[in-house]
Amino acid sequence: MLREAGLSEMRKRGIQKDQCVFVARNRGNDEIAPTESLLQGFMQRKKNLERKFGKGSAEAHNQAFLDCDYENRFRNQIMENPEALKKLAAISQRAQESDVFLVCYEGPAKACHRRTLLRIAEETFGTQVLIEGGRTQKRS
Repeated sequence: MLREAGLSEMRKRGIQKDQCVFVARNRGNDEIAPTESLLQGFMQRKKNLERKFGKGSAEAHNQAFLDCDYENRFRNQIMENPEALKKLAAISQRAQESDVFLVCYEGPAKACHRRTLLRIAEETFGTQVLIEGGRTQKRS
C-alpha cells in the first residue's frame, strides 16, 4: 500500500527508512517534488498569512496552499512530466509488495503535495493508497 508520513512522524510510527520515498525538494526525487517557483510562491504567501494566524500555524499553511492553487498546479506539473509519472509508477509498483511511505516535512494537519501524489497514483495506476491527513477544502 502507498501511504504518507511527515518527516517527524517516521520515528514515532516506527517507519523504516527503506520503506520511505522522500518527496521534498533536494531529497533525491526532484521529479516528484514541487518546482522551486511553486514552492517559493507558496512560502511567501504562507509567511504573509503567518502574521495573521501565527508562525508555523496550520491555518496559515493550509490557507496559503489554497490561495496558491497549489494542488492543481502541482498535479499539472506531475501529469505533464513523463519522468515524474515514470517515477510514480515505479513507486506504485513497489507498493504492491509492501507498504511504501511518501515522506515530506508536513504533519497530518497541514496540506501537502504528497497527498496529491497519492491521489495521482490511485487514479492513474490503480494503486491502493491510504491518505491519513485531511483534504484541503476550497473556501466558500
